[in-house]
Amino acid sequence: MSFDFSTASDSITNPLSYFSDRGEDYEKYRPIYPASAIGTILSDLGYLSQIVAADVGAGTGIGARLLADRGIQVLAIEPNEDMRTSATSHENVEFLVGTAEQIPLDSASVDLVTSFQAFHWFDFDKSLKEFRRILKPSGRLALTWSFWDQDDLVSKEYTRLVFAVSQDQENQFRSGMQPETWLKSIRYQLFWQGLWLPYFTNLQRHEFVSNQSLDLPGLIGLARSQGFTPSEGKGLEKLMSDLAVFHQRSCDRQGLVRLIYRTRLYTAISNHR
Repeated sequence: MSFDFSTASDSITNPLSYFSDRGEDYEKYRPIYPASAIGTILSDLGYLSQIVAADVGAGTGIGARLLADRGIQVLAIEPNEDMRTSATSHENVEFLVGTAEQIPLDSASVDLVTSFQAFHWFDFDKSLKEFRRILKPSGRLALTWSFWDQDDLVSKEYTRLVFAVSQDQENQFRSGMQPETWLKSIRYQLFWQGLWLPYFTNLQRHEFVSNQSLDLPGLIGLARSQGFTPSEGKGLEKLMSDLAVFHQRSCDRQGLVRLIYRTRLYTAISNHR
């Protein structure tokens, strides 16, 4: 079971406030991205200390800090105040208020544009035009997602439990779809298969595997960090109860449950004309 990213930004939910009041859980419990994925993003870019990146839809800066740890300067673009204020500070990361469709940076001002777990929220065409605008000629774009691995039984069951209490929300997403959303879905599918991305060339798809071990509070916190899970009431109570049973059944001797992630990374080069 998975969330249809291609419909998210056209749903009845406002993506700019979707993660409000989730920043603390997001910062504390979301997994980091594999070192091999970060290495691929930065490969062949030259001296990293001279690289400037814009991380768009930065959230609490999880991806931005991983880039900054390699020595590059990162401008983290994030519209949600709760996410920005929940971020752990880093000397090489500067947060700016902005959206993917209106990035507060000059044209041809960055070497790299990244987006971790966020591109599906953006306007497909407008965001890509903005990415190309702020990138230097032949600058790199890197779009990254991590998913619970559905080939791993424990991760698959965790996914099922999280979505089971969120079914009403998912149904609202789908009921809000319009004909133009289906068109965008086709465009996303072409991109998702690594076949096409407007305004960019040399589109490549990369995949990585990683894991995260969590205790019961961590499993609950990770679930609560998802924008579609219930934040209060009977839905949240059921989620916590279900995860308690899941934890007891799945944990190791240290009380930790191991979740497996598949990380998908797309890289492309700006096609300036």
